Amino acid sequence: MNVLEFYADRMEPIVFRDKTEQCLVLRRGKSMAPKTIADGKVIIANTDTEIGDGELITREVSGEKFLIIAKQRSADAVQMQGRRINGYIEIQRFQDNYENYRLVGRQPVTMAENIPVNFTDINAALRQYDAGLLQSTVKKIIMQTDIDIDIMYRIKLGGRDYKVVNVDTAKYVNLLEVQVAEDNR
Repeated sequence: MNVLEFYADRMEPIVFRDKTEQCLVLRRGKSMAPKTIADGKVIIANTDTEIGDGELITREVSGEKFLIIAKQRSADAVQMQGRRINGYIEIQRFQDNYENYRLVGRQPVTMAENIPVNFTDINAALRQYDAGLLQSTVKKIIMQTDIDIDIMYRIKLGGRDYKVVNVDTAKYVNLLEVQVAEDNR
């Protein structure tokens, strides 16, 4: 007997890549912090799930979207951790403009728009416990890997401009963690 059979009445449809699976969605941990309750979810699926690391999923019931940041398989279920999509970004790179072989300026060129991300504002507590943060970092952004991004690209988020200062490809499977700083270019 599968452990999920005990929770059949609480299973809900999860949509990803034009497919739907029944999963159990739970809050993460015991914390009463609003950010933990809203942003972190544990998703439990059958062992034959096609949901993978880095997948963008949608709860059909509420319409909330999550990125799968971790996945663990056991004998009778697959447990995944999801982070809620709390923003959409635009990515730009700068293109040099020449006139008679002379550089006359740089112009931003949009590479991608409406990219779903999970972002975190950096505060003193995060700086104390995350040794990987650069001094200039003001936000950490988790995003999928199918987007072209590099250091010094511009990210537009919430009406503000940020420059990419680090792209971590190793922290999550099939996801990027991007550190950004204020961009005054």
